[in-house]
Parts: sequence; structure tokens; C-alpha cells
Amino acid sequence: MASLNKVMLIGNLGRDPEVSYTPSGMAIAKFSIATTDFWTDKATGERKDKTEWHRIVAFAKLAETCGRYLTKGKQIYVEGRLQTSSYEKDGITRYSTDIIANTMQFLGAKGEGSYQGAGAGGGAYPQNNGPQGGGFQNPKANFQQPSRGPQNPNHNQQPQPEFDPYGADQAFHQPPDDDIPF
Repeated sequence: MASLNKVMLIGNLGRDPEVSYTPSGMAIAKFSIATTDFWTDKATGERKDKTEWHRIVAFAKLAETCGRYLTKGKQIYVEGRLQTSSYEKDGITRYSTDIIANTMQFLGAKGEGSYQGAGAGGGAYPQNNGPQGGGFQNPKANFQQPSRGPQNPNHNQQPQPEFDPYGADQAFHQPPDDDIPF
């Protein structure tokens, strides 16, 4: 049977990310985000809320991006997996659950100072190579400037005939038009 370990969160940063580097030079960013649930108490009609804090860890290029653009209070979307680790403190074994991020997207309005790497929706940086992640995809890498019309001074010439994809295939016979109005 297959298993799934996936976490998706939208929240606000509680502090600026702390970026450190391994001896091999890989970046590690650690930060926390807060998610808040709101509800109305049926007995009193009072609006209540509960805030949960989530520890996020990012690696490699995603960590560098987080360290460069994230600041306290910014809203982000994080996708990753849960990872629990244990450690000893004062003779007691303690457990810590972190979210290992493999995708992060900047949210919030442009005026809020968020990084707008891929248009109005923000920039998504998936990281999913290897056991700890590692790949980086720049959302601007495949961006092409929109065409601004012909750039040649003889732009009033007759257009060239369009390529006919069926003209080269003698075996293909275009179906007759059946005049169905949709």
C-alpha cells in the first residue's frame, strides 16, 4: 500500500529566516509561520481564534531564496513533508516535528513588499530533487517578451500563406463540413 506525507500551509512568517550553510556549502533556512483558525462560539456568539506555529526547514536554492526575500509578517504558501526528529535534553528525550519545504510561493499584495517573481500571483520555487530537495526552477527562466508587431520597415507587405499541416500528407482526407452549428 502506498503512503503520503504532504503538508500545505498558508501563513505569516513569525520572524526572518535564519540561513546557515553545511560544510559542503548547501544553504539551510529555518523559519516559522503562523496559521490561524477563526470561529464563532455558538454559546456566546463571540468570535474566537487559535494560532498554530509551524517550523519550516528549506534546503539548497530554496533556502537561499527564502533568506533573500522573506521577512517577518510576510504571507507565504509552503508545501512539503513532515519530519520528526528526537534529541536529548537534561536526560529527557524530546521530539521535534518540522516541515521540510519543497515548494514555497510568495503571497500578498505587491504593495506589501512581497517578491513578485512570476507575475501577480508571486513566485513559486519548487525543489524536489534528491532526498533533501535540491533543484531550483526560476519562474522567469522561460519568459519571453510579448510581440510588439512587425519590426521591419516593410511591414505593409502581404502576409505569407500559413502552413497547411494537411497539405504534405496525401493519405489524409479532411472530413466534409457537416454544417452543425457548434
